[in-house]
Amino acid sequence: MLSDTQQRLTEWARWVRTSDSGLRMGYNRVSLVPAGSVAMPVCTDEEALAVDRAIARLKRRDKDMANILVMVYSYGFSMARVARESGVGSRERVRYLLGAAEAWVDAVLHVV
Repeated sequence: MLSDTQQRLTEWARWVRTSDSGLRMGYNRVSLVPAGSVAMPVCTDEEALAVDRAIARLKRRDKDMANILVMVYSYGFSMARVARESGVGSRERVRYLLGAAEAWVDAVLHVV
């Protein structure tokens, strides 16, 4: 179910923000956790790495979709900001590509 994948993407993004594993797809670590707070990832490293691998595969297939996915989930950017920074066009185009990226990741995660 796509909502499960969206939850996994959210958990993956939190894992990326809080993990010191250094296992990232070339994206800079973002520090959205306030200083002094300890936000623990809500997924295991294995689950997060499965999502990370799926996004890495997506990046090889369609870089724009992968970048949009990361901007929305990891950085928390709005659709308008993603549209501006990604250069793919309008917010509607971003929304469409985000949905396609989520569906692609969903398919990859359920095949594994």
